[in-house]
Amino acid sequence: MNQQRGSVLAMVVGVAAVLFILTGVVYTYFQMNMRASEFQMNRIRAATAAEAGTALALHHLSSLDSLPEDEQPFVLQMEGDSSGWTGLPDCGSFFVVIDPVNGMNGVCSNRAVEVRSRGLAGDITRDIELRAAPAYPSSYALLNENGIPEGYFVDGRVVNGPVHSNGLINFSSYSPDSTGDPYVAMISTSTSGGFVFSGAGISELPHPEGSNIWVRPFNRHRQGSPYWQTSTPEVDFSRMASHFQGIVSGSVPTTAVRVSAERVLIDGDRLLYKEYENADESSIRLTDVDLVIVRNGFAPVVVKSVRRPDHPLTIIAAHDMAIGGEIDGGAVGAGGPLGLVALGDIVICADPDESGGEDWPGPWRIETDQGILVRACLVAATGSLRAQVPFIPAEQARLTVTGSLVERAMGRISSGNSGYQLGNAWDLGLGALHPPYFPLLGRWNVYSWIIDPPEQEGFEIEDDRI
Repeated sequence: MNQQRGSVLAMVVGVAAVLFILTGVVYTYFQMNMRASEFQMNRIRAATAAEAGTALALHHLSSLDSLPEDEQPFVLQMEGDSSGWTGLPDCGSFFVVIDPVNGMNGVCSNRAVEVRSRGLAGDITRDIELRAAPAYPSSYALLNENGIPEGYFVDGRVVNGPVHSNGLINFSSYSPDSTGDPYVAMISTSTSGGFVFSGAGISELPHPEGSNIWVRPFNRHRQGSPYWQTSTPEVDFSRMASHFQGIVSGSVPTTAVRVSAERVLIDGDRLLYKEYENADESSIRLTDVDLVIVRNGFAPVVVKSVRRPDHPLTIIAAHDMAIGGEIDGGAVGAGGPLGLVALGDIVICADPDESGGEDWPGPWRIETDQGILVRACLVAATGSLRAQVPFIPAEQARLTVTGSLVERAMGRISSGNSGYQLGNAWDLGLGALHPPYFPLLGRWNVYSWIIDPPEQEGFEIEDDRI
């Protein structure tokens, strides 16, 4: 009997020992799972916090009218937060540094910045590094507010740079396949606009089903952003216009001059001008000048070039600006860019040889009865590029804008087979440099995004990367 009791006791002790061990194992696994779950949750929270930091940095950058000139990294701080760390409800905190990437090269380097955001949850940190560049009026081959009507994006149209309109953008084609269909390197519209295809209506695709229009390069556009974007934020044309109006009506910097003139000639390192035909010729040495503001009452200021300038320059007309002939502002890095801004319209003068009117003598004469090349960044934020007389020249000529064109609405420049055919070619150098005094548009394009980049020995998030 005692032997049986001993066996039972030994069995109970053995079972208890096994249960104890199993309980310990279960508890250990439970603790490990809890720690793994907590670790994974903190990683997600830290990554979310870092993403929130990058979003806040981009929002802050989009609100700026200009970038800091000292080109030093700075910590983005919320009001009342002296440490630089910003807490999020139930999602850790983040620390953000904005660092100008002045050594960045290529078409994305125009005042580009690097945003470094560190998210913290528990004892876990996650880092995000992104590089972004701001948009300027010159960042687009064609920038428009009220829409691009039928007749522009047609067979044979080639635009090698970015295009944006806040309004509807129309496409049409007569070819059954993609041969000769409209080509545009990058194109975007807003939620209040859209892409319209003749015979197919509005579509978010670069080739609607059943349509004979294939917007080229189709394989690139069908990837979507940034080549084909259907709902980007609108560009604030009022903000752009207010910027230039403020320059004209406010005090000018030491590198700017004001003149009264009816006609202006860009002549290398000089600007020649006359107030009226029989007035004496006046000149400005442009050596230390990068901004010229021209007034001519309520009449347009006629602009031509004799020789390209030798450094970037912006000319602002207080009302309309008129193209009186070829304007060679130079390519970026070869004298340019040249900015030509009108607070009214940009008008292509009717050549007196065609209209039968009188003209000024010598280099001041208007020469628009043939093809015209304008190598400059044209801005009419409240107006249009239009012809003074849409049916002159009698035989249609080509107006090529090599640089950029910004207009609130596309004006009339032709009538049937007369007038002008518009061509747009973007200077790729404008991705790295804009004309003087051109404003930020409040849009930032992100070109790279790295999560948890490789650590550099001794490097702190606040350090200058350049």
